[in-house]
Amino acid sequence: ASQKKEILRLEMDTDNSYVQNLLLAAENVEAFKKAIEHDIHKIVNAVKKIFPVDGKTPELATVIQFLKTWFETEHIDRGLLVKEWAKGNRVSAIQRTESGANAGGGNKTDRNPDYEHTLDTLDVEIAMATLPMDFNIYELPGSVYRRAKEIVKKKESPFKEWSAALRATPGILDYSRAAIFALIRSAHPEFYHYPGRLQGYINANLTETDHENPTEEALTAARHTPEKDAVEEANRQLAAARGEYVEGISDPNDPKWVKTGTSQPTTEPELVKNVGNGIFDVSALMQNSSTHGTETNPETTSNVQVQKADSDEKQAGDAVQAGEGDLGTGKEAVTVENQNQAETHQNNDSVSQSEPEAQQNVPESQQEEPEAAWPEYFEPGRYEGVPNEVYHAANGISSTQVKDARVSLMYFNARHVEKTIVKERSPVLDMGNLVH
Repeated sequence: ASQKKEILRLEMDTDNSYVQNLLLAAENVEAFKKAIEHDIHKIVNAVKKIFPVDGKTPELATVIQFLKTWFETEHIDRGLLVKEWAKGNRVSAIQRTESGANAGGGNKTDRNPDYEHTLDTLDVEIAMATLPMDFNIYELPGSVYRRAKEIVKKKESPFKEWSAALRATPGILDYSRAAIFALIRSAHPEFYHYPGRLQGYINANLTETDHENPTEEALTAARHTPEKDAVEEANRQLAAARGEYVEGISDPNDPKWVKTGTSQPTTEPELVKNVGNGIFDVSALMQNSSTHGTETNPETTSNVQVQKADSDEKQAGDAVQAGEGDLGTGKEAVTVENQNQAETHQNNDSVSQSEPEAQQNVPESQQEEPEAAWPEYFEPGRYEGVPNEVYHAANGISSTQVKDARVSLMYFNARHVEKTIVKERSPVLDMGNLVH
């Protein structure tokens, strides 16, 4: 009865902000309203230990956060939770190793204060520390982070062995990121093959006094590179690890990089040149076209042959006319006819000799030139001399398509944003709305 009277008195004391905050926080935590008297007594004592009554009045949100965390924590870990909060570490849960030891996580480290460090995030840091490249460990390159996530997912070595050993270390979450990187990168590359030796190395070398401010020696051992080009260097290292040739990293004398005599040159002349203002020069591309610089004269050759044949026919005709004119003499006619026959035979031979030349010239005139190689991608702009079907077979966009897109956006802006186009109702529109 006396306790109830005291509670009622405190509830009516609106000048006591400490009690009023506690009562208001309790009203906002469902688990508190359903708790038994024993749990209420313990949590009130915990609040008084973390937030002394004679000290500064805690914020309402902080009290609500602690009450929720306390009820969500297992009974065996509530004592550790109160100790962490009393030290100023606003942990959301007590994390334990596989052996049951406290994994830590309440201390302030070199990580972002808003960053929630768990055993899972520790795995990502371990994976990044096993990578060969140097980078800024506090501003992680995206390529390095993605590769680390892939290593964790696939449980690759040596990450798998390092993770198992560090996860079993009590208070591992209290150490700084620089300490984790320095520990892994200073170890012998073969230690992970021997679990006992690896654990002994961790116990002997994982030491740190100021978790929030790592020493210069630790940062050097962690190979922390805060330079601006650290991201680019990490990307180069990853490209080399994927098997790509990277200047300054890959060995140029490696047989797989040696070019054979039949290999094509790596650099080709630029076929499409940007001359500015959205206009491109394709003259270099047109030089490879089948219609560029080809000269064929099949008709000229045939005309010469026809002229020769015409002259032969004319000579033969003259001979016939002469023969007809001398029919009266008989002997002379025969002589002229024999001479004409001989000349005609010679002319036929000359025609037959000229035919192989014509036959030899035909394949040259019919020889096909290689087709022009058009690019598969066009930058937006005007291209002179490029066929329409080639332009649109790639990613080319016509002016009509651009106008259609602009008109659609302009209508949407006028109709739905600026509302300058008023919707006019009609029976047809109403029927369409009903159907849809």
